[in-house]
This record gives sequence, C-alpha cells and structure tokens, in this order.
Amino acid sequence: MHVFSCLEIEGSFYNSDYGLKHRFTILEEEYESWEEISKKCMTLGCNAELFAVLFQIPSYILADDLETVISSFEKISEAIEEGSIETLLDSYPEVFDNVPIYIPLNVLDEQFKKLFENKELVKVIFKKFQGILGGLWERFYQKHWETKATKLIEKRIKDLNIILSPINIISAWQREFNLKFPYPEFTVYLVEPTTTIATNLLAEKIMVSANLDDMILYKIIIHEVGRAFLLNTNLFTNDNLKTIAQSNIEKLSNIVDAACIHIKKKLFKNLKIRDEELDPYFVPEVSEIIPVFAQIWDSMQEKDIYEALIQTYNKLTPVI
Repeated sequence: MHVFSCLEIEGSFYNSDYGLKHRFTILEEEYESWEEISKKCMTLGCNAELFAVLFQIPSYILADDLETVISSFEKISEAIEEGSIETLLDSYPEVFDNVPIYIPLNVLDEQFKKLFENKELVKVIFKKFQGILGGLWERFYQKHWETKATKLIEKRIKDLNIILSPINIISAWQREFNLKFPYPEFTVYLVEPTTTIATNLLAEKIMVSANLDDMILYKIIIHEVGRAFLLNTNLFTNDNLKTIAQSNIEKLSNIVDAACIHIKKKLFKNLKIRDEELDPYFVPEVSEIIPVFAQIWDSMQEKDIYEALIQTYNKLTPVI
C-alpha cells in the first residue's frame, strides 16, 4: 500500500496524502518510468485484473521477508505467461484453499487469460514493480516498518481485540442468516496508507486502515463478516442468484450491503452498540435499496436471505 500510495496506482484505494508525505522514498526515475508504463496500461482496459495480480494475490501469500514477496511476483508472472491460474495454485499448495469458496476458479482463470493477451507489457510492469519494492525496502521501509509501523499496528490490534474478544461476530450473523459460515476463519489486516472502508484480499481476508477509531473498525468488521456470508460461490448453487451474479454483480453487491445495513441494526442492539454515527456503507446507490430489502425481509415469516436478495433484485429491476 505504501508503493501504491506513492505511485497513485488506479484502483488501489491509495491514500494520496500518505503518498505525498512519502514521495521521497521512491526515486524520481522510478516515478518517470512508472508514469510511462501506466499510460500503456490505461489502453489495456484491465485495471481490475492488474490490481488482482499486483496487490490482492501477492497480499494473500504470507511472507516473512522481502525475498518471499519478490518470489511471489515471479510465480504470478509465470502463471500469466501460461495464461492460467493453475500454475500459481501448484506453486502454493494450501495457500489458496479458500479461494474457490469465494469465487469460481474459472473466473480468476479468465483474468489470467486476459493478462496473457498482453503478457509482454505485464512482464515489464512486474519487473518495474519488483525493482521499486526492492529499492524502497532497502532505502526506507525496512527501518520504518521495524521502528514505527509495526508498533502502531500491534497497539491497534491489541486495542481492537479488547472489543472483539467478548463477542463471536460470526455466530451472531449465523443466527440471523441461518447459514453456515463458508470459511474456517475471517482475517483482518491493519495497514497505514489506505482511505477505503475495507479492501477484499480475495476470499476470507480484508484490509482496513489502522488509523480508524476502534468502534468504527469494530462496525466495519461486523459489516464485512456479514458480506462474507453472502458474497461467495454459494450464490452459484441457487440458479436465480447465479444468473444475477453473472449478469449484474455490482447491483447484487449493493443489495448485499443494504441487507447487512438493515440486519446489523438488530446486531448492534443485541451487542449494545450505539448506532448514532452515519454508516460508512450508507452510500446513495445502497440507501435507496435498504427500504425495499427491509420491507421484504421484515415481512418474511420464515427468513430466507437468498430469497430476500432475489426478491429485492426483482423489485428493483423489473422485467418489462
């Protein structure tokens, strides 16, 4: 995220204020060469795919040192050259075990095939990015991580765990949805330089800002666990939801946010959480969905969250 913020890479939810403050940590020639290559990237029309392979997938591979990080980029680059994610899965057995629960592997495979069409340019992007990472670590970030960032993040984790430990958030949602949580655990990573509410790191992992207030972080985690129950490949076991997910995943994602906003009001009440501040997930495209979902959900005698999502979508998107 430090590199993404300094380079202001589109689609990364970077923190430009953080990037400006730390601009000196990246060499001027690196800025110039990245600007040149980023212009070529704009013509590819695959920003989402690049974000997945430059950030989400390498973030999913745990690393204790820079060499492991650089190595993961080599393995991802090899998979792009093959035009298939299978090569990457073979390189990291068990690391990606939960990914098929989150998204069908053929969808990720399509991303690698799309990048394969521009593999020569993507290969250059990876080399540039690896070079920037390596130089930055030696010049600045290793010392920054060891003397400042780690202490900040460890303190925030300790403070947050005091709030999180008494309540099993997964069990609370499980009772509301009457669904089994699809993953063995849910992991939250705290980072310094991000302005997003939360960024998915593929399946059951999210990234949030360490600089947020404890209660805001707590509420974000509650919401994101709710999303994790619903936005996964279980959708594809329901023919109607599968069709919606394949044709309009953005609308379905907004409906899921609306469902979580409405249902978590009850969770907040049970957890004795005051809900006075404006919900950060309450954006215009979601706010108009909430009353539609609420009317359907509250009128159900036997709650079926999948059916409520389908009915909400059909009501908002009538077939003429």
